[in-house]
Amino acid sequence: MAPQYPEPAQYAGSPYSAGQQAPQRITPSGWWFVVGALLIVGGLVGGIVLGVLGFVGMSGKVDDLQRVPVPGSGAVQLTETGGYTVNFEYPGASEHGFPGRITTSITDPSGAAVPLQDYSANVTYTFGKHEGRAAFSFTANTPGTYRVTTTGGPATAAIGRGFGTSLAGSLVGAFALGFGGLVLGVIALIVVGVKRGRSKRRSTAPAGWTGGYPQGPQQYGPPQSGQPQSGPQQYGPPQYGPPQSGPREY
Repeated sequence: MAPQYPEPAQYAGSPYSAGQQAPQRITPSGWWFVVGALLIVGGLVGGIVLGVLGFVGMSGKVDDLQRVPVPGSGAVQLTETGGYTVNFEYPGASEHGFPGRITTSITDPSGAAVPLQDYSANVTYTFGKHEGRAAFSFTANTPGTYRVTTTGGPATAAIGRGFGTSLAGSLVGAFALGFGGLVLGVIALIVVGVKRGRSKRRSTAPAGWTGGYPQGPQQYGPPQSGQPQSGPQQYGPPQYGPPQSGPREY
């Protein structure tokens, strides 16, 4: 009699029958696609906003420059020590240098002459009605009232902090934020897509399948019936005993 085995146990409330496996969850979650998209959008929008804010800040700095007519003289109030720039504003300043000649001198609060140096970079600006070009740089060693005297022109001398570095910093920051968000978002989308694809393939594979081949020797041949017999087996024509004398019954 064949042995009897108990039926596989079922847990109450399980939606799956005995021997049936629950489907595997696809990982990582599809919400990571949203994260990647947000990185891309956030980086691009943040870069644009940072660039716009940089230009708005530059426009405010240009408006705040202290101006002296050329030719003429005037006083400017420098409340902090450090480096300052003398810009000349005139039509076409962003395209070419001043066509004439301008002479400029500056004295500090004590009346001593302040050394002026040619501006080392080609910096121009155009914001609203102001169009200028950086011409000289100087250092204010003490805060106070500085006297600016000019000849030549006509133009306008605009004195204030240099903003070439701050403009470049705003542009670099905007590009880094936008490009960085784009790259990180694309990488996140690719990684999530690859991992979810692998997880889907594992979940749809047959139960017990490991991706290999059956192990161990395989036997082929016709099915065998009965129980195998031990000892040597003989094959050949049937054997008959010696003939018997006398009458035979059939």
